[in-house]
Amino acid sequence: MYSNTLSRSTSAAVLDVLMMAADKFEVVSCIRYCSRMLRLMPMTCESAVLYLDLPSSILKSDAIQPLIETARLFLAIHYRDITK
Repeated sequence: MYSNTLSRSTSAAVLDVLMMAADKFEVVSCIRYCSRMLRLMPMTCESAVLYLDLPSSILKSDAIQPLIETARLFLAIHYRDITK
């Protein structure tokens, strides 16, 4: 059961909890918490693309939008000048 706490291990582990909370049980507080944890973890190009490729059932949640915007911004900054 979700009790407003998660052990902070890897982004993959938190993403698994997010997928389960959003897809199966629709626990908005858990989705919001996972989104916040993922935004605090170091972002890579791979993780940003993974966040943007979440299932539509998760992407339509308002609680996940800050993570989506952070991933978009990360990629926009990272690939700002593709001529280098």
